[in-house]
Amino acid sequence: MTTYPTVATAVSDPLRERAGNIVTDLVERLADPEEVSRVAHSAGNRDVYPGGHAAALPWTGLNLGEGHAGLAVVYGALSHTAPGLRTTAHAYLAAAARDLPAGRGEALYGGATPLAFAALVARRTPEDYAGLVDRLDERVTAYLRSRLAQERERLDAGRAGVSVSVFDVIGGVSGLGRYLMERAPHHQDLLAETLSYLVRLTRPVVANGHSVPGWWDAQPPGLYDHPRFTHGHFNLGLSHGITGALALLSLGWEAGVRVPGQAEAIAGIVEHLVAWRLEGGLWPSSLGFEEFLAGPDAPRDPKETILAWCYGTPGVVRALYLAGRALDRPDWRETAVRSLDEALDFRHARITDCSLCHGWAGLLHVTWRMVRDSGDPRLARRLTELARPLVAAYDPELPFGFFYERPVIRPGVRLAPHRAGFLEGAGGALLALHTYATDSEPAGNWDAALLLN
Repeated sequence: MTTYPTVATAVSDPLRERAGNIVTDLVERLADPEEVSRVAHSAGNRDVYPGGHAAALPWTGLNLGEGHAGLAVVYGALSHTAPGLRTTAHAYLAAAARDLPAGRGEALYGGATPLAFAALVARRTPEDYAGLVDRLDERVTAYLRSRLAQERERLDAGRAGVSVSVFDVIGGVSGLGRYLMERAPHHQDLLAETLSYLVRLTRPVVANGHSVPGWWDAQPPGLYDHPRFTHGHFNLGLSHGITGALALLSLGWEAGVRVPGQAEAIAGIVEHLVAWRLEGGLWPSSLGFEEFLAGPDAPRDPKETILAWCYGTPGVVRALYLAGRALDRPDWRETAVRSLDEALDFRHARITDCSLCHGWAGLLHVTWRMVRDSGDPRLARRLTELARPLVAAYDPELPFGFFYERPVIRPGVRLAPHRAGFLEGAGGALLALHTYATDSEPAGNWDAALLLN
């Protein structure tokens, strides 16, 4: 019988104690992979999109965001201080591994890579899961080499326009590059090749008769079908945009993996981001082609922004801070800290759920990371007010403790309300609450999956 740990809080504080109690409850509630899968697959728990698309299950095995691999990360991280949870971590790894034959493509959040990343989080010695990770590496690195070769061919041919899914954190090269960093000293040459590609992506291309950055995507962003994106977009988000590339380039620089043009690429991305900063420390999620050409001085409505890890200020400022840390630019770091503090005053109308991706958990954890690095007292005072709504939202009557709701998504979209996973569900909220309650470095470096460090 598994004994579920009681979370020891960093200081005697009622809110941290309540956060710790939620962690303890969720650790027990999510411990059975079969039961979690049963609830996730229950009738009515589907993502429904307009336009005749079939309702989609939010839960799969080989998925870091909402699947067994993500909860393997959760229990693998917690098992570093609660060894009794290693059995649960292993059970989730095994459940995810059963989907390996059906996996297609590779990304940090899909394919074999999430399973490999989860195994790295869970291991306590280099020998743990070494054989599994080595086998998965063959699949991951082969895919990445193929993808980079395709991009070299495109760029050499002068074809402008890259899909964000090719270079982003969730589905692309930036996420895979971060995985390679966790495998150091293995695959350093491939990591350098990945960084070189991102450097090249920052160089100008000609699109629609204009010189624009090479990370221009000819398609609209995500679910958004809006006239402003008729000629494509420039994505500024950490999850799907150039900000994720900035984070990887900066982390690579700090790790000593440096390629020609890397410092200039970092500075160039920072220049773009700082130029597009809005009033109140906010950032637009994406820019339409004409908006980009009009420049950052054109009028913009701050109400169109969101405040989240995936898009908006939290993700952007973390990448800015990493860039300032890598290249020793105190001005970039101060811009990041000041912007986050200012933007937090705008938060309430923009946060509708409790997830890491675009909810209270992500906002809390990014702010905790920024406090940890900067020691800034302004942000330190914010932690309590960010933790409070996350704690208050917990409902033990719900199967996973939190209700998932995103009313800002376009009309006709209905999302599954019960989510257990790492990125959009209770698992990620659990990890953010655990970090807040214990005020301790994330075990197993789990937030590398968010490119926060």
